[in-house]
Amino acid sequence: MADREPPRVKKLLPSLGVSDLRRSIAFYRDFFGFSLVDHFDDDAGEAVWCWLRSGVAELMLQQLTPDQQITLEPALGQSWALYIRPADIDDMRARLIAAGVDVSDIGLTSYGARECFVRDPDGYELWLSMPEAGKGADDEDDDDPGDEIDGGEVAVDDGARLH
Repeated sequence: MADREPPRVKKLLPSLGVSDLRRSIAFYRDFFGFSLVDHFDDDAGEAVWCWLRSGVAELMLQQLTPDQQITLEPALGQSWALYIRPADIDDMRARLIAAGVDVSDIGLTSYGARECFVRDPDGYELWLSMPEAGKGADDEDDDDPGDEIDGGEVAVDDGARLH
């Protein structure tokens, strides 16, 4: 067998199971600027899945059935964390606190980042992380909208609404 380059992943898009889809959409929209890209409704017209985007960050949310919620409890949100790079960590933390969301103090890590921690409504751990000026690597170049998959643009329908 000839040496071949291993397959390359072009994107990793997390999908979180949530207990209240509308509440989770509002949380990610209001605090992190996510907008609705697409959604799927069940036969009764209730939204059961959505795809969100904020800059180059993307996230899918799926409404869990009551049986799925029981199965996952208490593991829901406890097995991994999402890192979020805000434009201004101090402002984002202040907005979360003003809304009554429990958020940790901002600390400086050994790898040169200022970080604080918050949980979303379902207990998923969100690490707000921002390199301290002049310390550590910064991926700001990754925010270039020209870096879309396959060089193409994906249309975002900011006017999309859930039923």
